[in-house]
Amino acid sequence: MKKVIYLALALCTLGACNDGEFLKEDADDFLTVDNSYLNAAQFRTGLNEFYRIVRQNYNFRDDPAHFFQFGSGTDVMFRQNSDTELFTDWGYVNSTTDVFRIVYGRHFGMLYNVNMLLKQTENPNVRWSNEAEKLAIQAEARFFRGYCYRYLGCMFGGVPILTEPVGTPSLAYTRDSRADVYRQCVEDFEFASQYLPISVSEPGRVVRAAACHYLAEMYIALGDETGDKTMYSKAVDAASMVIDQKVGEYHLMTERFGWRKDVEGKDAFWDLFQMKSVDGFSNYSYQTGNKESIWVIQVDKFKQGGLNDGLTTRTDQERVFWPAFWGSTKFGYDGQARDWTGRGISWLRPTNYFVYQLWGKSGAEDQRNAEYNINRIYRAPKPIRNGVEVDDPTHVYETAVTLADGTDIVVKLHPGDIIKKEWLVTRNDTMERFFPRIMKCGSDWHYAAEPSNGFVMEWYAIRMAETYLLRAEAYLKNDNKVAAAADINVVRARANAAPVQANNVDIDYLLDERARELYAEEFRTLTLCRMGLLYDRTKKFGYEVSSRTVGEKNNLCPIPQSVIDANSQAKFPNNPGF
Repeated sequence: MKKVIYLALALCTLGACNDGEFLKEDADDFLTVDNSYLNAAQFRTGLNEFYRIVRQNYNFRDDPAHFFQFGSGTDVMFRQNSDTELFTDWGYVNSTTDVFRIVYGRHFGMLYNVNMLLKQTENPNVRWSNEAEKLAIQAEARFFRGYCYRYLGCMFGGVPILTEPVGTPSLAYTRDSRADVYRQCVEDFEFASQYLPISVSEPGRVVRAAACHYLAEMYIALGDETGDKTMYSKAVDAASMVIDQKVGEYHLMTERFGWRKDVEGKDAFWDLFQMKSVDGFSNYSYQTGNKESIWVIQVDKFKQGGLNDGLTTRTDQERVFWPAFWGSTKFGYDGQARDWTGRGISWLRPTNYFVYQLWGKSGAEDQRNAEYNINRIYRAPKPIRNGVEVDDPTHVYETAVTLADGTDIVVKLHPGDIIKKEWLVTRNDTMERFFPRIMKCGSDWHYAAEPSNGFVMEWYAIRMAETYLLRAEAYLKNDNKVAAAADINVVRARANAAPVQANNVDIDYLLDERARELYAEEFRTLTLCRMGLLYDRTKKFGYEVSSRTVGEKNNLCPIPQSVIDANSQAKFPNNPGF
């Protein structure tokens, strides 16, 4: 022991203990912001995290946070399990509803990391190849900051604007105005629209056209909020950058395309939603020839940046939106998922307005309502023998049925016979649980012949049809109905639908067209909150419970109570009515 002490003293005598250097450690294997982001490749790794967080917005599973984003309880859909479901009955929506804590925290959590990454881009130790490389990284990060504030501003209104890393905790945040939040979005998307690349080799990475699209939307939102109609002209200009192919070659897909283009009796709209084939190809991505695709959420199993499992983190559109026939034991169904029926659970159902009235307004020629796009016909299946479907047209299924008027009958069906809607009486509408199938949310074919693989593996965040409808909205609000109708009719022409006359274009017609084109794609709740029309549209066209319980306060989401309580040293009022 004495030798050890003597050695330590000797080292100090030699100067090893000067200024505490003897105790200092260089932790070369400890990751910090300063030693992790030193070149473009490392920054791109950090940016990948933002894509992961955005993907969470499209991961349905059993989470009501995702249901409400896509419009549950609004004019287009509702949760069918019971009348007391959150976002079916708006009376259950309040500041303690966990959904709002999740989505508010998700986007502010991303903002924290975006600001940290942006700050590090100015570190003089970063080795940039050139200034353009640095600007491209900054543009991608600022795109996601704009994305976050777009979401927060539309949904919640005014929130704190943070553009610098948060160094110390604070109990005194205050709400900036909604207009200022939109101005921040505009600033970020303007930067991104200038410095993002026009094209990329990696599917799913954002490009300049995506920034222009969101920029147009935020100009509209800012115009609505401030009354400054010059914003609508700026929105037209931003959308036109995409439509006029100034930021890439984009156009609506009007001809059959993709790996299933030879399937007879379909159309280009149907082709837009064909999932991956056995060879790994998909019709969603721009890189595979879909020039309508601007930004697609990528979900690639067992790949870097993708997923490591088959169920818990994938986009479950088929499971969520499709009817629940897979679990039925009626009319020949045995409770098992069949390849051609999918594995629907029917959590989200279209409103009667969407199923009936909306399409009646559009005309019988609208291909988006064709049977192969919105399937309203079910047939008795082939019988299964020894675990295999067999062709036996003589097989008979017998099912006892009680009709709506109380009459008891026995239905006898052969394989292929149509199952009538009146035999499937549910709570309020015979279409409610078993009909219809929105085919964009699934497929009539499952790769590898496995129904469990039928979940959509990619999903549109932005497609060009919406860009046309955004520009139409800007034209409409700038009192140019002729130009608005012209843009709407570009979208309708692809669907073989009759053109709308300019004098019939108003905001309700525009929202109807968005529903026809973008059902289960757009964040319908965000759109309606942005426009201040969630109450109006739900009151007029929502499911009966939703229509009865929605209030004007629901034009904005409540600020989570946990956020209000955390800001104990400053006033942080909730939105009116909450």
